Amino acid sequence: MLSKGTNPIQDKEWNEKVTKAADSFWSAFRMTENGKPKSGLLVYTFCLSFVMLAVYGAAFFVVIEGLHNLTAGLPVFWGNLIQSLAAAIVGLLVSILLHFVLTDKRLMFGTYLWLALYAAACLITLLIYLRGTGAVGALLTFYGWFVVIPLALGLAVTYYLFRRDYVPPKPDDEPDWKKSLQRR
Repeated sequence: MLSKGTNPIQDKEWNEKVTKAADSFWSAFRMTENGKPKSGLLVYTFCLSFVMLAVYGAAFFVVIEGLHNLTAGLPVFWGNLIQSLAAAIVGLLVSILLHFVLTDKRLMFGTYLWLALYAAACLITLLIYLRGTGAVGALLTFYGWFVVIPLALGLAVTYYLFRRDYVPPKPDDEPDWKKSLQRR
């Protein structure tokens, strides 16, 4: 398992902390006794993140194919920038549409947080696999153009929309434990 140092007592404490943190994270995906997810927001944003991955994949495929001939005569910097921004705008339009259609205004920002987590995990994994090769520079260039720009724009726009439109629920007079015991 994970090891922090060479001291067995510290290793055991470290492993217990990591296991406890992992269990608390994954417990949010488990169901309650009545079949509802413990954290609906976490589950919904997780599932919606795969939808947005498909949207961005399709956007990049269509935009890059469609703009290739138009940007072929431009310098590489401008061609990549135009293609990246065009695909980002397509993804943003879908995100904005979903933001206005969905009732919970936290969903799209949470979805982009999942996408940022995926992007960070992919980057770390690829850097580990490509270390010592000459491909790291090309990877970082590609990553900057086609991951960082759309992700940064998406995070900025959805955070703005979240802050503008989200209204926290009004607190009820009864504590949560009483609500869970009441029959409906």
